[in-house]
Amino acid sequence: MEDKLGGERNLGDIRKANDFLQAMSLLEPPMMGRRFTWTNGQSDPIWVKLDRFLISSEWTMIFLKIIQNCLPRVGSDHVPIRLEMGKIVTNPRPFRFELAWTTTEGFQELISQWWNSTTPVGCGAFIMAKKVSSLREQLRHWAKFSFGSIKLKKLELLQEIDKLDVMKESRCLTPQEVHQEHTLREKLGDTLKQEELYWKQRSRLNWLKEGDENTKFFHATANGRKNRNFINSLQLVGREISQPREIGKLFVDMFHQQFGSGRTSRYKIDLHALLEHKRQVDMAALEVPFTIEEVRLAVFELGGDKAPGPDGFPIHFF
Repeated sequence: MEDKLGGERNLGDIRKANDFLQAMSLLEPPMMGRRFTWTNGQSDPIWVKLDRFLISSEWTMIFLKIIQNCLPRVGSDHVPIRLEMGKIVTNPRPFRFELAWTTTEGFQELISQWWNSTTPVGCGAFIMAKKVSSLREQLRHWAKFSFGSIKLKKLELLQEIDKLDVMKESRCLTPQEVHQEHTLREKLGDTLKQEELYWKQRSRLNWLKEGDENTKFFHATANGRKNRNFINSLQLVGREISQPREIGKLFVDMFHQQFGSGRTSRYKIDLHALLEHKRQVDMAALEVPFTIEEVRLAVFELGGDKAPGPDGFPIHFF
């Protein structure tokens, strides 16, 4: 309905178009610069969004940044549009604990070793913060030089398996080569499991379980979320801001204005008058200190692979 300004709207055509998009699983990238792409040029003009790109969900797996950019309209009643694809420019990636790391044999022993190697002195909160900070640096180094890239490991294993597969066409494999192939396929299975965990963590889906070949779906969901959350530009007092750092600063300034100073309440409530006819209730139980079991129960009910806190460690790690 919002794709036309002026004139009558054909609800039947709109329903058919929406049904077609849903049936073919087609998506429309965000359009920058203009709201409409065609006008009849009359004194009381009709504006319509006639021109657009439609893409399949597979495209979102290949390109993280997909937008429609409107070009100047010269000598035509249509606005030219250009499809732009590329990578989303972001700031350096902060630390994130990867659930795929936990599938490595001996990982828990490594964590215990690194955790106990730091012995800071101070209050409990200080000790906890220092241990977490030290562990974060140990994990960064281990992930880069020992765990490595899941994608590269997968490609290397596939290449090795393919070599042995080609050999089978000309001769029988030796017992050592048969054992090597079996080992490579086991490693490939572990690597595919790690890949699926990697994308599941980024898709933030809780209702699908890993282990059911959902990697492609998790990948598409994660990239689709990045596309939806991507902010290409902002308008500020007639000025367009497109630089990522300037956009971030604009958001920070806005929240400082919103939350930087306290506000006096506009509502005055007479609690005595409100509660004088209510039955007295003993509220002493609300002041009882929390038990360890209550804290443990509250923490363990949280999603293990949900978004981590500022330290980058999700609930699963603790």
